[in-house]
Amino acid sequence: MTEIAPLAASTREAFGDPGVHAVVRSGRTVHAVGLGQWFDEQQVPELLCHTGVAGWSPAALEPTRAEVTCARCLRKLGRSGSLSRQLPLFGDVPED
Repeated sequence: MTEIAPLAASTREAFGDPGVHAVVRSGRTVHAVGLGQWFDEQQVPELLCHTGVAGWSPAALEPTRAEVTCARCLRKLGRSGSLSRQLPLFGDVPED
């Protein structure tokens, strides 16, 4: 049986510094990260937006210092004002 405590600890260490965010498997969306409950009372980094990661493994998250771009994460962080406004589907584009 695989011991998960060392895996959880190494994953926590990779995301332990302030300002470290995550991408999922070399994706383009940058997510905010928080700690969440895993197996056997172990805490590991998880996406703040709780977006599912297929075949979830702590190794699926890659640390990055890039700015968060996930709209759901930004809302949870209270920074939804930094999102670009969605353009209307029909009609004229409003002028700023």
